[in-house]
Amino acid sequence: MFTQNKHGNDSLPQKADYDINEHLIVGKQKKWKKVIEWILTIIGWLIMFSYISYVIYGNLALKNGWKLFEFTIYNRAMLEEVNLYYIILLVVLLVAFVIFLIWKGYNRYKFGKLHRRDFSPGVSKEELMRRFELDEKTIEHFQNDKIITLEHNIIPEDLGRGKAVKDKK
Repeated sequence: MFTQNKHGNDSLPQKADYDINEHLIVGKQKKWKKVIEWILTIIGWLIMFSYISYVIYGNLALKNGWKLFEFTIYNRAMLEEVNLYYIILLVVLLVAFVIFLIWKGYNRYKFGKLHRRDFSPGVSKEELMRRFELDEKTIEHFQNDKIITLEHNIIPEDLGRGKAVKDKK
């Protein structure tokens, strides 16, 4: 399939031959298995939603003196145990936060003064003109214009291919 050029700059249309179905894993599951999967998924979501709702309502009921409904595992002891877990998790979170702050300070003290990153120097127009054998006007055109149509490929064929390609020549 070929797509039309959106920019209207007389460049060749780009080939876009791609079928997403070749990359998807589509299971051919039997109908009764899909029904069981949906039923179990809905039951799981209902259990999670009822648990979260009971914890929220139960904590509000304990705080405000409302009537607390108790079911099999949903009772006052469960709420107290969950609240204890919240306290334990808060303590663990605070300890981890303090450890990370100390670790950050240590890394900044130990490694913060090091400057190990080296960046290549900028490339001048003269170097670009010499490398690609172009004049200054063309280089400026390539640097400033948003849409560029190339009449011929200006990139050398062995550029970026590594030592193996150069050795074969």
